[in-house]
Amino acid sequence: MQSPIDIKEQFPHLPRAPIVEAVLDLRVVSSTEWDESSLRSQLEERLPDYPKHDTVQETEVQLSPKTGTNIIKDLVHVGLKCQSEDSLYVVQFNKDSFVFSRLKPYEDWGKFSQEALRLWEIYCELLEPTEIGRIGLRFINCLATRQGQKIELADYYKKPPLPIEGLSWPLSGYLHRDVLQVPGTSYSVNVIKTVQRIQQETGLLLDIDVFMQKSLNCSEIRISKYMDEMRWVKNKVFFSSLTKKALEECK
Repeated sequence: MQSPIDIKEQFPHLPRAPIVEAVLDLRVVSSTEWDESSLRSQLEERLPDYPKHDTVQETEVQLSPKTGTNIIKDLVHVGLKCQSEDSLYVVQFNKDSFVFSRLKPYEDWGKFSQEALRLWEIYCELLEPTEIGRIGLRFINCLATRQGQKIELADYYKKPPLPIEGLSWPLSGYLHRDVLQVPGTSYSVNVIKTVQRIQQETGLLLDIDVFMQKSLNCSEIRISKYMDEMRWVKNKVFFSSLTKKALEECK
C-alpha cells in the first residue's frame, strides 16, 4: 500500500496552538563507555546556552524470590538533563536515549526541529551511537481550558464518547486511546484523549505520539527526514480529530 505522507501539504496556522510540550525521543545503542563527569564537562563547554544540569537517575527494582515483593535497589545514573536559562528547552543526554523537548509556549516547527538537530549532532559526537531502535515525536495539547465551567466534548472532538444506552448519567471523566498504523510506512501513532483537572481549571488533553520501532544505522540515515514525516502524521491526526469550534479557539 502506498504511503499517504505528503510533507508539502499545508495545514492551517494556529497562532494560539494548544501545545504544552513537544518531544523528540530517540532510543539508541551507544558505542562509548559512560563517563558522566567527562560528559558534564564537555556539555558545559559545548552548551553554554543550557546552563542548568541535573543527573538523570533510574530506580532499579528486583523481585525477591523468597517473599515475592519488590526490592528497591540503589538509584542508577543513566544520563544528564540540561535546561536552557528560561527552562523552556530541555535535553537529556542519556546512555541509551536522546530526548529533546520544548515546553509551552511552543514557537514553531522550524525553531524546534533546528534546535533538536543541533543537539542531536552534539549527542552523536559525544556518545557515538551506532544504532537507533526507536524514533518518537510527541505533541501534548491542552484544549478548552475553563475555570469552573462545564466542557462539552462534542464541541471539540469530532467523535466524542457516547453515553451508555438507556442511562442518562452525566460523564465525570474521560479517557480514550487509539493506536493507529500509517499505511505503507513503519509509523504508528498513540492518540490519547482525556480530561485534565488542575485546581479549578478543566482542560481537554490531546496527546499524539508518532513513533517508529526499527533498527537504523546512525551513519546512514537523515533524522530530519523522519521528523518531517512524523510531523505530517501528527498534524493529520490533530486536524482530523478536532471540530471547527476547537480550531477557531486556537486562532
